[in-house]
Amino acid sequence: MTQPPRPARRLGRLVTCLLAAAGLAAAWAQPIADATKTYYVGTLTSEAGAAEPVLLDLSLYQDGFAFGRLQLAGRHEVLHGGGTLRDGTLLRLTLAPAPPGDDPWWAAELAHLAHRGEAEREGPGAVAAVLTAERDHDWADEGRTLVGTLRLASGEPLRLAATRLASAARWTFELGRVTSTAVLPRFHGQAAVNAWLEELALPPQQDFAAEGVGLLEEGSLGWAWWREERFELAGAAGPYLSLLATTDVYTGGAHPNAWHESHLVALEDGRVVTLGLEDLFAGEGWLDAVSELVLADLGAQEAMWVVQGDVTSLTTDDLAAFTLDAAGLTFHFSPYAMGPYVQGSFRVTLPFEALAGLAADDGPVAAFARGAPVAAPGSG
Repeated sequence: MTQPPRPARRLGRLVTCLLAAAGLAAAWAQPIADATKTYYVGTLTSEAGAAEPVLLDLSLYQDGFAFGRLQLAGRHEVLHGGGTLRDGTLLRLTLAPAPPGDDPWWAAELAHLAHRGEAEREGPGAVAAVLTAERDHDWADEGRTLVGTLRLASGEPLRLAATRLASAARWTFELGRVTSTAVLPRFHGQAAVNAWLEELALPPQQDFAAEGVGLLEEGSLGWAWWREERFELAGAAGPYLSLLATTDVYTGGAHPNAWHESHLVALEDGRVVTLGLEDLFAGEGWLDAVSELVLADLGAQEAMWVVQGDVTSLTTDDLAAFTLDAAGLTFHFSPYAMGPYVQGSFRVTLPFEALAGLAADDGPVAAFARGAPVAAPGSG
């Protein structure tokens, strides 16, 4: 089991402070959402010819700042860091180990704020690698491929060849003080998963907008009425996609609220099959074992409800928001779940070795643990 270092624990507190400052300034402006996001899947190849699968989550900002989260599946490592994209083509990122259970979206946003001098810059950590790559710039289909070199701190160069797996798409309704937005990855060549995501996310987005418009027309709307739900691709292995949905909402009151939901799916013969936490494990006793590991980590993070003894065991409902990536299995706890609002969200990452003997031998955990390659996307 890994313990998030203190900078990672501070992230949730910093997020809360940023939200609070925004709300006090002017009627709770929306969360920052300046970046375009693309996910790439591919391989890193050594000079000896050994290849390992990778997944790159790349956030690009209008001012040329870039932030990447690179998953090295075969090494059970996740690296992240900022850099630049020049002329829409030349990418350079300086990467350090990502804290276990980090929030990729907020990590990118805070790095961008620091780049602009609008937030305190965290220490970069030990540089683990530098990625230099060329992104294709065909105006008709920009950003399909990335080709370049990942040079490790040891000096070892690894050749990167990656293809776009998905790009973030945004649906937004705006009218006066009413805003409702859904941000979804759109998978290229995967019509079934795109339709499933839209059916999942768009009706709540539209319903929230309609409710806000009704209040606006009645003249009973307060400071603001906004909602943003972001679906992120947390990880991919073999036929499995692990998605995290984070919803930020403000409908009046002292502060906005936020919560996490997760979706683990398998793509089978053009169909989307949804999976739950129980599908990750085998045999008896896994829930007690996982609960013990997670509570120990939450206690180390000083989650108040755990430290005070209000939470002494966890149910499958408590653990319902989870994601899989190259680092392991991460559980996501929304504000209020394990502590007061001021403590923000908590995340606990259990590395694959901590799940030995608990996870099913042929299930999603095993696929992520061995770094099963993701099929290259089709066109579309």
